[in-house]
Amino acid sequence: MQIPDFRLVDDLSHEDFEHFVKDLLLASGWQDAVVTETGSEYRYGDGGVDIFAYREGRKFAVEVKQRKRDSTVDVSALNQLVTGARLADVKQMILVTNSYFTSEVKIRALRLGVELIDRDALKNLFVVRGSEIGRRIKPREYQVEVIQQALEQFDAGKRKLLIEMATGLGKTYTVALLIKQLLERAGEGQRVLFIAHQIEILLQSVTAFKNVLGLGSYSFSACFAGSRPENTDLVFASFDTLYGQIAELSSGSFDYVIVDEAHHTPARTYSSVVEHFQPRLLIGLTATPWRTDNKSVSGFFGGADSHIGRYDLVWGLQHKKLAFPKYLVLLDDIDQDRIDQLESGLSISDLDKRLFLHKKDQEVVRLIEATVEQKKLSNVKGIVFCRNIRHLRHLLGFFHPSTATSVHSRMQDGERRENIRQFREGDLKYILVCDLFNEGIDIPETNLLVFMRYTGSKTVWLQQLGRGLRKTNNKDCVHVLDFVGSLDRIKDVQQLVKAVMRSKPGKKLTEGDLDEVHDDQHDLHDDTIEVTYSQSAARVLELIERLRYRLNSREEMIDQLRRHQNVTGTVPSIEALESSLEDVSVDQVATHFDSYQGYLHAAFGWDIGTAAISSEVSHSYRIYKDKHGVAPSPKALSLEFQYKTLPWFTTAEIARLIAGLTPTQLRDTISYGRLGAAESEVITAQAEPVVQAAPSPLITEDQAKLELLAKYRGVVSSRADLLTLPKEQLDQITAVFRSTSVFLVRLRG
Repeated sequence: MQIPDFRLVDDLSHEDFEHFVKDLLLASGWQDAVVTETGSEYRYGDGGVDIFAYREGRKFAVEVKQRKRDSTVDVSALNQLVTGARLADVKQMILVTNSYFTSEVKIRALRLGVELIDRDALKNLFVVRGSEIGRRIKPREYQVEVIQQALEQFDAGKRKLLIEMATGLGKTYTVALLIKQLLERAGEGQRVLFIAHQIEILLQSVTAFKNVLGLGSYSFSACFAGSRPENTDLVFASFDTLYGQIAELSSGSFDYVIVDEAHHTPARTYSSVVEHFQPRLLIGLTATPWRTDNKSVSGFFGGADSHIGRYDLVWGLQHKKLAFPKYLVLLDDIDQDRIDQLESGLSISDLDKRLFLHKKDQEVVRLIEATVEQKKLSNVKGIVFCRNIRHLRHLLGFFHPSTATSVHSRMQDGERRENIRQFREGDLKYILVCDLFNEGIDIPETNLLVFMRYTGSKTVWLQQLGRGLRKTNNKDCVHVLDFVGSLDRIKDVQQLVKAVMRSKPGKKLTEGDLDEVHDDQHDLHDDTIEVTYSQSAARVLELIERLRYRLNSREEMIDQLRRHQNVTGTVPSIEALESSLEDVSVDQVATHFDSYQGYLHAAFGWDIGTAAISSEVSHSYRIYKDKHGVAPSPKALSLEFQYKTLPWFTTAEIARLIAGLTPTQLRDTISYGRLGAAESEVITAQAEPVVQAAPSPLITEDQAKLELLAKYRGVVSSRADLLTLPKEQLDQITAVFRSTSVFLVRLRG
């Protein structure tokens, strides 16, 4: 039975609803689906089974429960289905409703091997005409490669792995196929724990593992919504429930532990759960292996050598595994009087404050609507990513009430679920979101993504973009509107295009013109990604290209260093920075991070690279002391070890760390000619105190900077003001801050 609008499902009779589900199953991959009749399979009634259907040679028993939208299906329906399936000798079971299931049903269904299709999943079937339930899995070539890498690492003695795969590339199926091989090799008695932070992720993962492992060979159980972990072969658990019961589980409870969305793991509560277990193999799954707080995810899962897969968003776009993004970069009005300040050496944040006037929110909403109209987008279903909840609520007021709703992390589950339902099923075009839709929640019919001047981390942007680009049978293209509010975002988009193009020889970006709402457009596109810049955005992009060395952002420099380490497994030496990292200069590193060590620390959060020069520092220390009769100051050591304008360590780093050492530690450090593990940043020294009783060079230097900032604040606000100062004052500023550009940045900050 066909219906033109999913909302009509609530108006169907029970009999018509059964036939609707049957036809939907047939359209989604099942065969020979029939509605049961009295006297056919059962003597009386339907025996608790409404539909029998076949998929991949397996028979499914399907029970259909029609309910009012605001009610739930309880365990009685589950028991009815299980009883009926046993009577018919059918092992594959599906419980379907136009409503939702209680938490108890979700937990027991997993234990009993029953697949659940609630209202949201039923809507997915209606939209996509496809289902993961009962699908036989044939791994793709890249999945086979990841599995082989993992087995080789495990056989070589690795006990931690991080698998990186973009959303939509099948990382859950990949790890399920890997676990199947590990279980078959190990024999009976092996247990698996799968951990995620959202119940939606757990339920999706259960389906994948059932499809790979099959029913009957292994037992499954759930541990979420407060339930206790059971003694089954596979346990699917939420972090919060497991955290409350961790004391009841021994460290050796599981042989294999899988952590989905593994970038959460370095957080304290998550790490305490994961570190409690000592499995034969710990596996992390992620699409984004770096966190916004710079904590290393790969470091938690065994380091660079254990980081496998690395099939990221760029790879997915290059190989057309994701929906084709038509990306439109729209710039807020630019203050033309400020463009010349690009030449003055201002920081990215300073430029953002001065370049972007930012349209009022109501103007942006009108521009969204006008762009949708101009692009002739039909059946618009757009996700609008907002900066925060306050911004979301403010922005919502400028959309027509009949076109938009919202969800955010502080909403009650019921309200959030109802708003999503109204967006998916009704005439609403937009759903404004904050802190959601990065992970776990899929809306297949999404055909528009809108970024509302979000200037947060690149990691979050890629998560949101990747989830919106998940490919379905009837969605090959997604439109993206990005109201950028910073130079960083323009650069992020540009670098994404460059990365996609980089390994596609013979494919060149073409330029053209396209009429747009307010001004001319400049196109960059090919068959994997299309990016259109408004005229104003294109002008700023040109300036960025011309001044790219000066405008490279702190975050992009960190990202480049991480990418290099991910690909090569090494960190470039101070001398090789410029040749190893694209568009990165030692001047930039000095400006943003003060020292080479500061750059490494910002990127990785742990100390690296200092041991290579420790013996040289020891040698220099001895020569200096022999020549001058006194121990060198931290300032002297900092100047001694410098490449071009970039020091290995700042005076502050040396002074702070040396001041924390005892005379014995100093003597031991120099006697071995190396740096101890606990003092990896400390330059070697002798027993004589390096930091004298006189004021520390660190304090003196900082005090000088503070005095100069206080002296010129309110007097100097631009480079033009600087040029009016006497030469001796300029020389003093340069001596303390190393450059007038750094001084201006600090002054404005």
